[in-house]
Amino acid sequence: MFKPGAKARCTVCKHLFPLAAPVREMKPEHAPLNDDSLDDLLGDNDASFSIDSKPAKKKSAKGGKKALVLVLLLLVLGGAGAGVFFFKPDILDNATQALVQGNASPEDVVATDNIKHLALRNIRQYYQPNEKVGQLFVIEGKVVNNFNVPKELVKVEATLFDASNVTLTSKQQYGGVTVSLFQLQVLGQQELESALNNKIEILTNNTNIAPGQEVPFMVVFYNPPANVAEFGVKVIEAKDPPKN
Repeated sequence: MFKPGAKARCTVCKHLFPLAAPVREMKPEHAPLNDDSLDDLLGDNDASFSIDSKPAKKKSAKGGKKALVLVLLLLVLGGAGAGVFFFKPDILDNATQALVQGNASPEDVVATDNIKHLALRNIRQYYQPNEKVGQLFVIEGKVVNNFNVPKELVKVEATLFDASNVTLTSKQQYGGVTVSLFQLQVLGQQELESALNNKIEILTNNTNIAPGQEVPFMVVFYNPPANVAEFGVKVIEAKDPPKN
């Protein structure tokens, strides 16, 4: 199904996301390296190191030695790439994550690694009339820690889209705090924001989340645009508890 720009929608949470490029099929362990396999291993970033399909005319002995050195260099690089491909695929995974994020910095890669095993669960959204504000658009759910170490200060980002998948508005929120239906009905915007960002509750419920445990979250949009057609939510941040 993959093609540039292709997207898919999750059947559970209805989040719209881009399809990843298909994984290349691994070649047999003892398959000989040809020009095509060298290109595959070196990738597009190494396009300058290409082998001409037609042999160049011999101009001098020095030119022939340079060509030989270039071929040997390509073979060495190809062998190194093959070793990484077969024996250290996790290195390629991290590099791919960085490329997906647009040539992400090392800090961005670390941040991605720190949330990749945090899963969203029981996501739901609903409109709620509020006597002071008007209409509320509420998104709530839970974030499950599937790491084998504790995590804390989990933050999510919710986004509202129109029917053309254009972003209308987005909002970030720390987990650990939710409010009751009665509060959603009667509290004003400032009161709701104060409740949802209560530092004491966040530090109580959103720190030292053990493996397998979960933290709730709630994001509230006030008087959302009338043309909201879709919503999305994702984990964008988490931290490691300080070491004793």
